[in-house]
Amino acid sequence: MTGSPPVGALAVARGYHEAWLRRDYQAAWQLLAEDLAIEVPVNSYGSKAAFAEAAQRTREMAAAVRPLAEFGNDVEAVLLYDLALPIGDLRIAEYFRVSGGCITQITHIHDTAALRAAAAGA
Repeated sequence: MTGSPPVGALAVARGYHEAWLRRDYQAAWQLLAEDLAIEVPVNSYGSKAAFAEAAQRTREMAAAVRPLAEFGNDVEAVLLYDLALPIGDLRIAEYFRVSGGCITQITHIHDTAALRAAAAGA
C-alpha cells in the first residue's frame, strides 16, 4: 500500500486551530478548502479570503483562548473553547467538515449577546 493514511477531521481541525492560535496564519489557511462554506451567527463571508481576514482580526483581538473540549471522527470535528475579547468572553462551538485533508465547512455557534451589546454601544 502506498501513500499516507487519511487524516481524521479532528486532526485537521486541531492543526488549523493550533496554527491560528500561534498566529501562523499561512499554515492555518492552507488547511481551508478554496470553496470553504462558512456559517456564523453575525457576519457572512463570500470567500475563503474574506473569512481568513476576519479570523485573523479576531485572533489579534483575543487576549486568550481557552480550550474546553473536542470531538471528531473521519469527516467531522467540533472544538469548544472560550475566547476572551475586549467586549467580553465568548464561548464558541466550532464545527468542521473535512474532506481530502482540507476543511470544507466551518460553522460557529456562540451567544451573540456580547457582540450585539458592543455594537449597540458603538
